[in-house]
Amino acid sequence: MNKQLITWLVFALMMFSATAQAAGIAIQDNRATADYWTGKNKSGEAVFVATTDLDMLNLQIRQKSANTIVDLASYPEKVYPQWMTNKITATMTLGGFDKPELPTLFKNGSALTEFSYTQARKNCGLEALPAVCEVRYALTIDRTNIRLLPEEAGWFESADDTHYDQLQATVIDPSEPVVVLIDSQDKEFVFVESRTYAGWVKPSALAFTDKATWQKYAAPQNYLTVLASRKTIPQGKAFYQMGGRVLLRAADLQKDGSWAITMPTLDANGTFLEQGFNIPNDNAVVKGALACSENNLIRQAFRFLGEGYGWGGLEKNVDCSSYVQDVYRSVGIELPRDSSKQEKAMARSISLKNMTRDQRLEIIKKSKPGSLLFTAGHVMFYLGTDENGEPLVIHALSSYFTFEDGKTLKHYVRKIIVSDLHFQNKDKIEMIDRLTSVGNF
Repeated sequence: MNKQLITWLVFALMMFSATAQAAGIAIQDNRATADYWTGKNKSGEAVFVATTDLDMLNLQIRQKSANTIVDLASYPEKVYPQWMTNKITATMTLGGFDKPELPTLFKNGSALTEFSYTQARKNCGLEALPAVCEVRYALTIDRTNIRLLPEEAGWFESADDTHYDQLQATVIDPSEPVVVLIDSQDKEFVFVESRTYAGWVKPSALAFTDKATWQKYAAPQNYLTVLASRKTIPQGKAFYQMGGRVLLRAADLQKDGSWAITMPTLDANGTFLEQGFNIPNDNAVVKGALACSENNLIRQAFRFLGEGYGWGGLEKNVDCSSYVQDVYRSVGIELPRDSSKQEKAMARSISLKNMTRDQRLEIIKKSKPGSLLFTAGHVMFYLGTDENGEPLVIHALSSYFTFEDGKTLKHYVRKIIVSDLHFQNKDKIEMIDRLTSVGNF
């Protein structure tokens, strides 16, 4: 056997091993189906939060999560410099951009410069806030990025990364109401507050309107909730993900069996208008919210299975916290956007800190399907235990680590998968041993 062939075989073996490791964490048998878990959960069709109780539950969630979910319908019509300073600074702090020290990040493949960093911070306009800000009202006309600084170009942790933009806060669906506070200094962005996040958006993504029209979307009486993991409404127009809401023009189905909806848009002159469409009454939407049961949560969670991971909602995908947020919103429960806030918002929560593995497993195995398992920077949807008594989860996972021959190998998954709790981080600690709490409603 010649040296070239031996080299090729060694390379092929290494590639096969790496592929096997990367694929090995994702369970791909019948345990990776909704039917498996709903079939095991015989009492899972029972509604555990009645529709009439959702408003009270969501109020409690807002209070427990330090009001990171905003009651937009009650937003003040005027705000003052300290209010705006607090909002803008809090947004900057999420990325560590409140500090004047230059972060070690990359922009357009090169190291971020002091000039770029200083200009982006200055563009927030903190030094030139108006004495009084008259709040403006707007609605998103498509899926819209919210940024931590008024800067469109991505900032990344390495020169060749394109997935983990550190300026990306989140995305919001079309037809979402926002309050607009100020313009960036260059007028390329506006600072907005949405239902679950504040930050900078491009004004071209917004349709500005009067308060009365805006209120129809901020406190809708009749609406559809998107149940599909992703849907364009109408076909080829605005991109929604699960949990997005669409305003109804009529409370009941039309004679042809379709739903009559209204969407905000702009005319050729950039002026706000509401456009009416009819869309099918299919399993991609439901009037109001889906019945709040464990098995409905499971079915919704599996509608994302195999889809991509998107940091901050980039690439038309979800990250771990937006994933569980979307699943829960489809049954009418409004979670905060970030996992750290979600952990604090649970109606019932059990801390797993300072527990042995056996103690953790005992608590997790007694938790109901749909419970959320938290660790620093990650959240997972608990499914239950399989026939072997192994607790399994479904989650949007970015990466995990393996260790071979003294080498640390990082495997990017970047998908929604079903897995156990034994995958490791860079410190060789399995997920089961890193969990901080389990929570549910």
